[in-house]
Amino acid sequence: MQLHPQGINGQWAAGIVLDWHTVGSQIVGHNEFGYPIFDNTRSEIGELLYRFKYKNDQTALDKILKATIQYLGDKSKGKFDLIVPIPPSNPTRVVTKKIAQGLAIGFAAKFSDTALQKIKSTSELKSVTDPEIRKAMLSGAFLAEKNEIKGKRVLLVDDLYRSGATLEAAAEVVMAQGNA
Repeated sequence: MQLHPQGINGQWAAGIVLDWHTVGSQIVGHNEFGYPIFDNTRSEIGELLYRFKYKNDQTALDKILKATIQYLGDKSKGKFDLIVPIPPSNPTRVVTKKIAQGLAIGFAAKFSDTALQKIKSTSELKSVTDPEIRKAMLSGAFLAEKNEIKGKRVLLVDDLYRSGATLEAAAEVVMAQGNA
């Protein structure tokens, strides 16, 4: 699989985006409610994520996990004590949880979906393009469970990266409240 990984800077020790989800997008019309319809071009892993997230394609999840584990390599086994999914805006979504669970198995690490909790309801951020608005929406949105996190090397997992606001908010809480 062709990946275009990029390092991302933040208050964490190391951050990586495996690739952009969408590499091109054009409006092709509007639906009956007046909302725009887009023709999107996705990266290879972006297409897999789309298939898993919106079409429930389990083979796409397997390919995402294989590519991620292969990219991070054997050097990552034993590097993480705990793998934690970023809680989604929509609590019915389990995409990030499933990815984090698969990575925990692949890296022989513990998994927890209770170590980081979302305590403030926010609308889905995919339609919010202003980074400052995203940041404000996420202020106070997360709570870290110190008993699960303290002193651990934590891998935070999210499915999409745009401005980094979600990752910044979650990492801040995991490190400050959780003492990761």
